[in-house]
Amino acid sequence: MKTFLRFLSAFALIATASTAVAFAAVKVEGTPTPTRPKPDFSSMTFLLGTWQCAEWSSRRPGPFEVTEVYTMDPAGYWIVRDFTTHKAAWIPREFHNQSKYTYDDLAKRWVRITIGEEGYFQVATAPMPTGSTKTYTFAIETKRPDVASYAPEVYNKVSDTKKTMTTSFTETNGRVVNVKETCTKS
Repeated sequence: MKTFLRFLSAFALIATASTAVAFAAVKVEGTPTPTRPKPDFSSMTFLLGTWQCAEWSSRRPGPFEVTEVYTMDPAGYWIVRDFTTHKAAWIPREFHNQSKYTYDDLAKRWVRITIGEEGYFQVATAPMPTGSTKTYTFAIETKRPDVASYAPEVYNKVSDTKKTMTTSFTETNGRVVNVKETCTKS
């Protein structure tokens, strides 16, 4: 047994010494890791501030109100949208969600990540705007029991103080539900 323990000790010593020599031979780079350039938010800075929105869904009896507050994150890599869906006859309480927008320069696309109450999440991407229109297509979306698929969301900048969004989704029974949102900056 003593011979075996001596063998293990010797083996461990040789292995440790070999590893140390191998690491010493590796050249360590001293330059800092390159940082990602900050996105060019010039097409989105008009959003900064508070917006009051009316949203219509073809499966509801009327519009409901949403408040959106856009801010720039302190690091300058994200525009953050905090939004509140207000109570309505079919909305039992206020719901709070947050979206973060950034630009992926290597993939050449805008990315929006949204999280919300009750485990709600989505990831959507958009190419650079065409004129005043930006179209977000869902890459990942929380599965809902009665929704089969989602159409892209089409955003239009009407002016620096007005914007619209149109989209639709298809229910599992085949009915298409149209959605429209109109927002004004306060």
